[in-house]
Amino acid sequence: MSRQCTLAEEVCMEGVGVHTGKHARVTVKPADAGTGIVFHAGGQRIPALAEYVVSTDRCTALGMDGVRVMTVEHLLSALAGTGVDNAHIEVEGEEIPVLDGSALPWVERFQQAGLCEQAVERRCVALTRPVSVMAGDRGIWAMPHPERLLISTVHYDHPLVGTQVAWFNLDKINYQEEIAPARTFGFWEEVEALLARGKALGGSLDNALVIFPDHYSVPPRFPDEVLRHKVLDFIGDMVLVGAQVRALFVAVKPSHTLNTAFALALRQAIQGEST
Repeated sequence: MSRQCTLAEEVCMEGVGVHTGKHARVTVKPADAGTGIVFHAGGQRIPALAEYVVSTDRCTALGMDGVRVMTVEHLLSALAGTGVDNAHIEVEGEEIPVLDGSALPWVERFQQAGLCEQAVERRCVALTRPVSVMAGDRGIWAMPHPERLLISTVHYDHPLVGTQVAWFNLDKINYQEEIAPARTFGFWEEVEALLARGKALGGSLDNALVIFPDHYSVPPRFPDEVLRHKVLDFIGDMVLVGAQVRALFVAVKPSHTLNTAFALALRQAIQGEST
């Protein structure tokens, strides 16, 4: 079992939110061992745990007492992928900046700042029984396994995407190269409807991979970039469990709604076993 880590120094990033289109500034600060990931916004302290999810409409939003922080998943994914267990995240604005649509800018800044190992073991839980959440033709399953393995699949009725399947060893993955660069994506046919709902107001060809009927807005960074971004989101949403869980995960057509419901189910299963 490895020790917990925090950042050696604070990291600050700013930019527009992909949904609000508004400017925001985020400062990620070192935190004591055992703190976990905690957001600070509007005078509220919001732990990055599944019970604080207040919306999963095209992103994961955390909140408390009327204060919310939108689109936390890329930042949380970058923290998990870099190995940061404890951090205070101060948010000036309504939404975490989208940057280039991936987690890579965060990862690069975290690596520049460096990590500080702490004198407490990382919380890692061995799953003892299956846990699952299903909704229609979607589902996420976790089964006891000595390592953290993920099999994921997505399917879109689109000639450029279709069905994509891959598996990853989350304990051995090179997150920076294999997952972090995968950008958020959207289909051109969705844009008008999203804008009408007040979503994607900050979206652009610079921070999203747009999928047209017969071409991409820019060359994909991976042949299966759509799937890898879904994995990026899954890793970020699993931070809301509050512990690393050793299990074989199977995610079929995952979404933020499914991911966060699954994270809550895992938390409840873990808490049930400890009582």
